[in-house]
Amino acid sequence: MLMKKFLSLFLCLTCVLTLVACGKKVAPITLPQTDEITSIDITFGENTVSHSDKTWISEIIADISSSEPTKKESVQDCPQVESYIKIDFQFETGTSTIFAYEDSGKYYIEQPYQGIYKIDSQLFERLQETD
Repeated sequence: MLMKKFLSLFLCLTCVLTLVACGKKVAPITLPQTDEITSIDITFGENTVSHSDKTWISEIIADISSSEPTKKESVQDCPQVESYIKIDFQFETGTSTIFAYEDSGKYYIEQPYQGIYKIDSQLFERLQETD
């Protein structure tokens, strides 16, 4: 009888641990190194502003790096919202794009096919600045 209880407890714990271990881990956002970026182009509506100032770039990278992962998945090339800010990291060898947007009073960064991350309103407003 005791062996049966021990075996069923063991099986139950094994199932729980397996479910916990297999739960999808939300990884932090993956961003390029500041020194690899030649400029950041921000497109909002019809306006595109290019930033090549290394101080500005490093501040934006630091702000975006502190974004919080959400459980939402990114399954498209661009966010499924009406209005968003397109952020293009320009390198010597190409471009990497992420998007920022507001949805139901919350602000997000979306990295296509990687994840959706929560940001604060100050970062969102800073990305909207055109000067």
